[in-house]
Amino acid sequence: MASALNPSGEMEGRAAVGASALLLETRVGSLIRDCRYRYPRVQVSPRQLTISNAREAVRGGEVDLALVHGDFSGSEPVPAGIVVEELPPLEVVPVGSAALVESADPAAALASVRVLAVDPDCASHQVLVTALRELYGIDAQVIEAGSMGGARELARAGYGIAMLPAESVRPADGGSGLAVLPGLPRVRLDVRALWVGRESAMSAVSAVCDVATRIGKERERVPQMA
Repeated sequence: MASALNPSGEMEGRAAVGASALLLETRVGSLIRDCRYRYPRVQVSPRQLTISNAREAVRGGEVDLALVHGDFSGSEPVPAGIVVEELPPLEVVPVGSAALVESADPAAALASVRVLAVDPDCASHQVLVTALRELYGIDAQVIEAGSMGGARELARAGYGIAMLPAESVRPADGGSGLAVLPGLPRVRLDVRALWVGRESAMSAVSAVCDVATRIGKERERVPQMA
């Protein structure tokens, strides 16, 4: 990554941004748009990143900035030289087809659906597995959806249910064919940015990290679906 202040004092450079599956499809688009507005000479290069590989990707220079949700490190310490910035959390909600919401017998309707795991490194789908077992006595099969888009399409088709960001789900009457399932738990996931830290304070990476923080705070102020 090359970054510097040009002669006019404007920040310029390129930042490779890795993001976990849920964040790639909910926050990175806004990140790129806002960076183009605030720092038009800063280029953002996005890529999907697995949560468990975030630290090594930053330390090894594969990405300049990693945006991850949930537990990215377990009990292992963060490597020296990497800074972890806390960002506003991401709320995920249980989503299924509109037909599931309209069912008069939720237990019967849910008995044959699968739990869709958008990101295997994120444990949010296990909340659905536990809730289905405790509330309805259902031992649901877990299927990896591969992406948020894949999970959305499978849920819309009635194949399964998934934990998706609340900000990405429109009301059922909006024509999406999806709805938040009542009676099942929501989860607020921690969101963090990992980068090389303050020695790059005047860099394209620090500019992108600043914009990511602003976007998260702005989204927190937007009312979510009931």
